[in-house]
Amino acid sequence: MFKVESATPRKLCVHMLASLENIDQADSAVSGFLIERKVPVDRFAVRIMLREALLNAVTHGSGGDSRLPVRLDVELGKSGVALAIEDTGEGFIWQDRDVSFDVLGDGGRGLALMQIYSSEMTFNESGNRVALRRNYDVPAVCHEGSSGD
Repeated sequence: MFKVESATPRKLCVHMLASLENIDQADSAVSGFLIERKVPVDRFAVRIMLREALLNAVTHGSGGDSRLPVRLDVELGKSGVALAIEDTGEGFIWQDRDVSFDVLGDGGRGLALMQIYSSEMTFNESGNRVALRRNYDVPAVCHEGSSGD
């Protein structure tokens, strides 16, 4: 099951079952949402944050049980794009989690990637909901007389 619950000019709400296939559908839905609205944001960064957060919700939060629900909310705010991903799992102790980037490990890069590509990353108390924000791109301004260096 993959269902877009609502889509307004500023919000997109998705309810889905915890499956890898639904991560691809969510990625497509969010990409389309951002493109249609001509949102001035690094879509690659948003997609990395989205896919890593959903992968954590599917594999860790839902334990790979494709019968369990995952919720995704996307909102276009004043300063950036906000993503919220929540699963029904017990969560994790995010306060003790090391978010360093282990290039040689078998896993454990998701939190680091989300932190690198987000402007802000927060968790709820139990650790089964992550909120990510990516600031809008600000066009460079060339001032008269500047050399651009």
